[in-house]
Amino acid sequence: MPRKTFRLPSRLRRLAGRTCAFVIAAAAPAAAQEPEYELAPIIVRSKLDYSGAVDGYLAPASETGVKAGVPLSEVPQSITVVTSTELEARQPAQIEDAIKYSAGINASTWGTDDRFDQYAVRGFDLGASALYRDGLPQKVLSFSAFTSDPYMLDRVDVLRGPAGVLYGSNDAGGMVNLVTKRPVFGRLAEGRVSYGSHGTGTLAFDFSNVLNESGTVAGRLTGLLRDGATEIDNSANNRALLAGGLTWAPSDRTSITFLGHVQRDALTPINFAPVADEDYDTSWGTLPGDWPYRMSDYNHFRTRQYSFGWEATHEFSDALTFTQRLRYAHQDTDYAQLDYSYADASGVNYYAFRNDEEAETLGLDNSLEWKSPLAGGENSLIVGADYQLGRHDVTQYYDGTIYTIPYATASFDFAVADPALSSRSLTTYRETGLYLQDHVKFDMGTSVTAGLRHSWFETDIEDLLGSSTESQDDQATIGMLGVTHEFANGLTPYLGYSEGFLQNYGQTIAGDPLDPSKSHQWELGLRYAPPSGGLLLSAALFDLRKTNVKDYDLDDPTFSSFTQVGEVRSRGLELEARGRFSATLEGVASYTYLDTEITRSSDPSKLGNENAMAPRHQAAFWLDYDASSLALGLTAGAGLRLISDAYATQDNLRTTRGYALADLSLHYEADTYAVDLGVTNLFDRDYFGVCYDGYGCARGEGRKVTLSLNRAF
Repeated sequence: MPRKTFRLPSRLRRLAGRTCAFVIAAAAPAAAQEPEYELAPIIVRSKLDYSGAVDGYLAPASETGVKAGVPLSEVPQSITVVTSTELEARQPAQIEDAIKYSAGINASTWGTDDRFDQYAVRGFDLGASALYRDGLPQKVLSFSAFTSDPYMLDRVDVLRGPAGVLYGSNDAGGMVNLVTKRPVFGRLAEGRVSYGSHGTGTLAFDFSNVLNESGTVAGRLTGLLRDGATEIDNSANNRALLAGGLTWAPSDRTSITFLGHVQRDALTPINFAPVADEDYDTSWGTLPGDWPYRMSDYNHFRTRQYSFGWEATHEFSDALTFTQRLRYAHQDTDYAQLDYSYADASGVNYYAFRNDEEAETLGLDNSLEWKSPLAGGENSLIVGADYQLGRHDVTQYYDGTIYTIPYATASFDFAVADPALSSRSLTTYRETGLYLQDHVKFDMGTSVTAGLRHSWFETDIEDLLGSSTESQDDQATIGMLGVTHEFANGLTPYLGYSEGFLQNYGQTIAGDPLDPSKSHQWELGLRYAPPSGGLLLSAALFDLRKTNVKDYDLDDPTFSSFTQVGEVRSRGLELEARGRFSATLEGVASYTYLDTEITRSSDPSKLGNENAMAPRHQAAFWLDYDASSLALGLTAGAGLRLISDAYATQDNLRTTRGYALADLSLHYEADTYAVDLGVTNLFDRDYFGVCYDGYGCARGEGRKVTLSLNRAF
């Protein structure tokens, strides 16, 4: 089938090119005047505190909550930074694994599902619409997720609550911002080889160094090659990744970093299976005990993606700084599945579907920061304009053919034919926004942050078979206001109000675009940094509302259509401790209490129900113990997560039972070598990630053991 070629709009190509040329031109005189000076390290430590690698479990600052970059104590909203130290200690396989110990996070909401990262924040299942990388959107388009591997990241910032002023269309629960590894002005070189459960082997390397004598150019190259499987029969867990970065910093006022990556995956889609006496009557027969781990060899999820972009910064003076971020990403997806449908007396019934997809995204953000004194304090005013484009061409093959598998001879050992062509659509989302954010820090310890945004956004859904188009245009004006105050004793209370909006991707079963959502939140919080340093205790109370909350339409067997309810309210308490607890112990501990309720709905049966995938209680901790007193170079880590019961859908017809999971790690370092042993789901707990109304359950991931050898060169 011929593919449609996508190109960036000409006006955007011109804008990006001119602004990049402007920054380079502004830098050129400085480079010419100082060729004899060695300027490394150009990237100073304070900047890395905001956006780079961090030694330890506590990041002192972030530029996710306030774009200029401020200490965490000055962000009037709940925020967590998963540091490079935590990523290295736990070596997570997916982004959802990287954030699963953070407050407010319900990770792996759909069980074992490698298609893309799935998680809920503050009671909203939003992994598909809340993921950012380097401050630019990286959202799921249909089944195209632009998945990032944790090995290519320096840190992960989790900002809870609406963040629409700075980032535009975004989900109510918050956002997860992935920060890509950047070149460092100093030598860094490591190699890693690992082998683990289900025959999964991995080779990886990470190299960075200064590339010229004057110390103004640095490069970084990160690679990963993985081949293996999961506990599911006929599964795949393969990845080939190469990511690169190049930074040119000719002066202490100018830098531009180019980033790009290519990635190819062959992964395993979600696997639903019926549960005896819940989804089928055992008087009809019984399925083998390992049926939830069997899968047709027709099933596959293969992707090819690449991205490129840059981040450029130029200080015109001590008071005025220009920043531009841009990234273009493209992904091809080949997804086929023989999926469970229903069970009856004749057996277990499955249907086949296949999606052939091409997707692209573009994110562009230009901002000016003006610093000035104000009323005895320091004021930072940021004015910006951003643009985002999401476009996906989806060809779906589905004809409703049912494959019945008898209970007595349950097996996937039969051929599955590609179904007939059913639809082809091209969905395009465009958003243009103007925003400003003002942050002032007074000498007395009080900080005030205020922001305002106006966005124009539109969605077009073209039926490429029926030659028709559905369009939807909208606008949104939103704001935020927050205040923090640092007392001398280490206590920092804060109060914040924030708003957001979301142009929901997807369509109803009738083919109509989904209505946008709006959200607003009040949050009261308290942070405490003990005088000893290195530790931060945080507490937050919040009241969060979101309109037009979408849920999967149970009448669509391909899970491609959605319904919406009028409003969901989420109230709760979050507690988190992060950093160094003693001379030998560091890590993170968290607890979350959620009370969600559907407060408005056109369906009276849903009023008063809880939101989907919003457990009332979640608790987690991960602790690293410096065991050098037992053996020099030895560190032992252990974690535990407890998740209470939750409903799978807004209909509240079926409960997913709660569970408790333990993880373990051992790290031994000697000279330039290090050995890591990691175990997830240590006791091989058998549990369900989700049990869907009338649709069976998807199991969570069983025990997985990985042994790694690392060497620094």
